[in-house]
Amino acid sequence: MKYLLLIPLLISNFAFAEIYEDYEPSEQVTELTVIAVQPNYMDDYLVNLKKTWVRNSEIQKELGHIVDYAVWTSEVANSPNLWITVTYENMGAMQQTKEKYDAVNKIMAERFSETDEEYNTISKSYEEIRKMVDHQIINRVNFK
Repeated sequence: MKYLLLIPLLISNFAFAEIYEDYEPSEQVTELTVIAVQPNYMDDYLVNLKKTWVRNSEIQKELGHIVDYAVWTSEVANSPNLWITVTYENMGAMQQTKEKYDAVNKIMAERFSETDEEYNTISKSYEEIRKMVDHQIINRVNFK
């Protein structure tokens, strides 16, 4: 019986992990936004998101400002039900600059015919059908 008490001690001695020895955080960072879209509005939200955020994100990816982006939905009628991710090369790449902003807006104006007024109307409609639940900057863990 007394040997059974030693087992947790032995296991705990081997359970200590050391950062950069056993694992390390990825240099890439992902911005995660968690959203609750009202029931029966997911299709409308996604269509409008494609006209605004997805177009903008695609241009940022082409320009090398971001590594990737994604939109995730849940098939279960729970809340939250939509997750948006944007992956950056590193924390420094997340920093917005006037040059980045101007470059993206220039390409948006060249490619798409929607006016600023149309984009504003779409963006304002988001607030009627969704609620921002959480926003995080997360790091992937790479195990060695």
